[in-house]
Amino acid sequence: MTDDHLLGIDDTGGSEPPGRREAFDSTDRGAADRLTFFSDAVVAIAMTLLAIELPVPQGDTAAELVTSFTEEWYAYLAFLISFAVIARHWISHHRTFRYVGRASGAVVWLNMAWLLMIVLTPFLTKLITEKQLDGILFGVYAVAQALQTTLFALIIVVLGRGGMFLPGTPRHILHRGWVHSAIAAAAFLISIPFFPLIGAWSFALWGLIPAVLERVSDRTGFSGPEG
Repeated sequence: MTDDHLLGIDDTGGSEPPGRREAFDSTDRGAADRLTFFSDAVVAIAMTLLAIELPVPQGDTAAELVTSFTEEWYAYLAFLISFAVIARHWISHHRTFRYVGRASGAVVWLNMAWLLMIVLTPFLTKLITEKQLDGILFGVYAVAQALQTTLFALIIVVLGRGGMFLPGTPRHILHRGWVHSAIAAAAFLISIPFFPLIGAWSFALWGLIPAVLERVSDRTGFSGPEG
């Protein structure tokens, strides 16, 4: 019994052995495209919700508006951080799913779990802006992002093992394409114990650690061959 039947999805497209890169029929391609379009829409809504939650500066003069704006600087910073985080998730999704020819039931449900973490991001952003940011709140936010990147790594693994990538998919996606997502997940988790030491600067580690480790993995060839 396939994973699709276990998940309650009737995938009549069949199972393609790993390594085969034959063309997919229009039904498979259409279903994969629908999943991509749906994911894009959910991401767009989540980004919009981030902006809706922004506080509006109050004041009748320019000076009062500037003062009000500076008093809420952390809310605007949290917005930019969360926007960048969601954007990074979407870019990874876009770069991968443009080469997907078929989405099995396992991929659909993993993608839904990935979207769940996307729609939770505005809530988590509101949580860390309306309450005093501490190690627990920072940890909750970081763990949620680590879970999301881990889910995406699993999606890539399932796609690869199921032979669901289109012909011509870059080799760095086919071979260990999950590595960058795993690195991002590690960065989120590594940042948590740094919060008591450097406070909100721990957010910067979410960008710095992946930038360094991804370069190392690419240089050493661990993340797979380019091209």
